[in-house]
Amino acid sequence: MEKFSPDTNSSETNRVVPVLDKLIQFSLCTFAVFSMFSISVTQISFTIGALSWLLKVHLTQTWKELRGTRVGIAILCFCLACVLAVATSVDLESSIKHLKKLLQFVIFFWVANAVQDEKQRDLLIGLVIIAGVVTALNGLFPFWAQGYYSPQRLQGTMGKPSTFSGVLMLAGLIASGRFLFHKPKEYWVLGSLGIISLCLLLTLTRQAWLGFFTGTVFLLFFWSKKYLLIIPLLLAGLLLFAPVGLKDRMLTMTDMENSGLQVRVSLWKGGWEIFKDHPVTGCGFKCVDSIHSQYPDPSGYVARIIGMHNNILQLLVDTGIVGLGAWLSIWATYFIEIFKRRWILHKETSQGNVEGLLLGSSAAVLGFIVGGFFETNIYDSEVAMLLYFLMGLSLTQVKKAPRAE
Repeated sequence: MEKFSPDTNSSETNRVVPVLDKLIQFSLCTFAVFSMFSISVTQISFTIGALSWLLKVHLTQTWKELRGTRVGIAILCFCLACVLAVATSVDLESSIKHLKKLLQFVIFFWVANAVQDEKQRDLLIGLVIIAGVVTALNGLFPFWAQGYYSPQRLQGTMGKPSTFSGVLMLAGLIASGRFLFHKPKEYWVLGSLGIISLCLLLTLTRQAWLGFFTGTVFLLFFWSKKYLLIIPLLLAGLLLFAPVGLKDRMLTMTDMENSGLQVRVSLWKGGWEIFKDHPVTGCGFKCVDSIHSQYPDPSGYVARIIGMHNNILQLLVDTGIVGLGAWLSIWATYFIEIFKRRWILHKETSQGNVEGLLLGSSAAVLGFIVGGFFETNIYDSEVAMLLYFLMGLSLTQVKKAPRAE
């Protein structure tokens, strides 16, 4: 059989490829905008864009030119570990149903390889920020309508407050990175950050607060350490002047007897007992539903809530030590790659928005990881898909971007 080459059917290929390029660009923009509003539209745009990208690679025979990083290798290792967890699952049918969540990782490879133009990359970041502002304004609308503050958790354009606050946290941190490190300063980004931060504050979601706080400290540390002193002043101001409901919610973060923390501790104890019986490959993807009744649960929380409200313990239960180790390797390799590129960037001349993207996306990843100590956000599709999108953008090999060999 004759091997396909770019010259074969070149006229047909030349007609199809420009159409695919436009379709990929449109899908990327649609994904960036609707990641804050509709999981269905986001999934559809991702599917169309990813399939178009794969078809373009096939038609142009550029498989060898696909640029992978150590992050991509770590992701593939984690996916293999999850397949192993499913194969040894206590409930194979239930595990297989949730295995489709691993397809979301394709977003990272799609974005990292499909975005080739520096302007397109910056446009996509701008669209994420603008979408974050619009969804934040939508979330704040109930307060405008009633004319006063009420201590209710906002869910905005998402189905749950934790999901809404998760996407706001990611958008806020990527906006912070762009504003702090971009030259000249873009003050529309600062205004956008203010709106997103206000709405995030009023979601009353502590794990997102903690993630946003950690990411902000990270960014200020690399931008100008002296501005770290502003953070204690801001916290003191909130405790002094914030509405009572908001202030009480903040104080619960330092209360070790808080009911929310006690519920999580009970969940973690139950999860630890399950892990001890399935330490290597876990009990299977989302199989806690099938297995929790075999363990003492005096609090009743494991039976009622099921999820572990902690990414590390959730992965230990679901995929064992093998899965957790592979998952941690994703973040280790990601930060190594980011700081390699930043080091190369500092050896060269300043290149626009690159440093803001590198550190802003790193802050978003860090916020996701820290927030995951108190919430199982690895299975939250809206949050996870946006995270992989930002990771892919930060590691694109666009023209003039620094490369880490």
